[in-house]
Amino acid sequence: MSHNTGLHRRRFIRIASLSVFSLLTGGALQITEKNRTFLRPPGSLNESTFLSRCIKCQRCLQVCPSRVIVPISLNDSIRSVSTPTLNFKHGYCDLCMECMSVCPTGAIQPMNKEDIKLGNAVVIKEACIAWDWGGCTKCAAECPENAIQLDNEKRPVIDQNKCNGCGLCEFICPSSSLRAYNANIKSKGIVVQPLNHRSA
Repeated sequence: MSHNTGLHRRRFIRIASLSVFSLLTGGALQITEKNRTFLRPPGSLNESTFLSRCIKCQRCLQVCPSRVIVPISLNDSIRSVSTPTLNFKHGYCDLCMECMSVCPTGAIQPMNKEDIKLGNAVVIKEACIAWDWGGCTKCAAECPENAIQLDNEKRPVIDQNKCNGCGLCEFICPSSSLRAYNANIKSKGIVVQPLNHRSA
């Protein structure tokens, strides 16, 4: 076998290996992206229809008085980048309905406040102060839907039939600041998850 033939063969194998790797990782990325879920503004259509209609004009972001609507970053999703999501670090959704009135494509549609369900609030017990130290009743006291009750030990329990996912509980939860000394706890004590959220 000549030196050139061996060189060409090694080059071919390297290129073929890179191509297979790209196909495999690209397929894995597509699967991961397909399964990603986000909290969308009130009135948003189902995820696939929403993505087909949303033109990323960001008018909903501009009219949101609480600034809870933010664009999805490239780091979070290639498929959904620049489309709107709710981020309860910035505020909460008071269902002002402004986003519904400005969407030009119908990706966000008008609906009754009583029918809106943005997500499910979930208590993260290892991060929740009430479930660990006790004494915090902030989310139960402030929930506008009366969806958070306290058990016999004054720990929050959520009634999903009443919760509309507005995010006020997550926004006001003090656990992340009170537990800033513990780098292992990165979540608030209560968070709102998308309706079709899948646990890892």
